[in-house]
Amino acid sequence: MQRENRVHEGAMRSGQRHGLDYTPLFKFLLSRVGEEWDGVHAEAVARLDKVEPISWMVARSEAEKKSFVRIGESSYYSGLFVDAENRLLLVDPDLRVEHMEPRCACCTHTFNGVPFTRKYVAP
Repeated sequence: MQRENRVHEGAMRSGQRHGLDYTPLFKFLLSRVGEEWDGVHAEAVARLDKVEPISWMVARSEAEKKSFVRIGESSYYSGLFVDAENRLLLVDPDLRVEHMEPRCACCTHTFNGVPFTRKYVAP
C-alpha cells in the first residue's frame, strides 16, 4: 500500500506536460481552410491549453510560409497562412500525399493524417 502511494505521487509533477497530442487541432485547422481567420482562431483558442501549436502550422508572416510542416518524427501537415482578406489558406494547395517522400524506412510517415504512398529510397 505504501509503495503504491509513492508511485502515484511521482507520476505527475505540477506544471509538467508531456505527450500532448495536437492532431485534433491540426485537423480542425485543415477543415477550416477558406474560412474567416478571426472566427477559426477564436474557436481553436477556446479549446486549447496554449496557443503556440497554432503557429506550428499557420505562418504568421510571409517569411514563415512553408508548403508543409513536420510535427514530431514523421507527421507532416499542410502549411497554412492568413491572406490579406483574413482567410485561412493552404500555402501550397497542389501538394498531395503522393508528393511526399519518407525520411526513413522504419517509421510510418503521414501527411494530413494519411500514410505516405511513396516508399523510402535510400540515398
